[in-house]
Amino acid sequence: MMLALPASAQVALELRPGETLLEVQAIGQATVAPDVAYLNIGVISTGATAKEATDANAVQMTKVIAAIRAAGIEPRHIRSQQINVQPRFARSNPADYEGQAQITHYVANNSVAVTVTKLDQASAVVTAAFGAGANSVNGPNLGLIDDGKAVAEARKDALARARGEAETYAAGLGMRVVRPLRVSERGRTADNGGDNGIRYRVEPAGGRMMGGTAETPISPGQVRQSVMLWIDYALAPQ
Repeated sequence: MMLALPASAQVALELRPGETLLEVQAIGQATVAPDVAYLNIGVISTGATAKEATDANAVQMTKVIAAIRAAGIEPRHIRSQQINVQPRFARSNPADYEGQAQITHYVANNSVAVTVTKLDQASAVVTAAFGAGANSVNGPNLGLIDDGKAVAEARKDALARARGEAETYAAGLGMRVVRPLRVSERGRTADNGGDNGIRYRVEPAGGRMMGGTAETPISPGQVRQSVMLWIDYALAPQ
């Protein structure tokens, strides 16, 4: 009968007499300037009926999308994200916990995901959206259109860190690093350094929320690309 051996056992079989297995986990990083911003822009409308709320929302959202396009965003970079309408309830008396809550009005929400491939346009896009009646904006989430180069740099950094850790352990044990036995990439992430985006959301009682003429500043900063590696090394006596 043939038995399937766990990965650790398979690696152990590759060790030569006198060698010791060392498992090292390392995280490599590369810091680069982002070149794309992702925004979620929408309109929240209210009405006495669902139709009244959705009709008002459709009119206003059409203006917002037109303003976004006029700010330089191509149609292919504007994608419908969420469309819904929900009733809002209230009791005739806040202290009445047994009475049936009644619908007081309806709230319609429509939003689009906007990809800004030229970061110097991001502020103008937000300003144009507000000016056209948008009252729900989230973002920007900053990133890279093509992360290949950043990932490659992060991998190089992870390899160097792993080798450095292995050399440190080997020296402490009076041994030397002979060769890598196995390399496994355990994951990679991109981090823009925290929540640096706009978080603006209101639910007006009715009518239109107008944005100001001043542009909302957006600073791109840097994006940190991380790669996690797991490397098994063979150590041998000095």
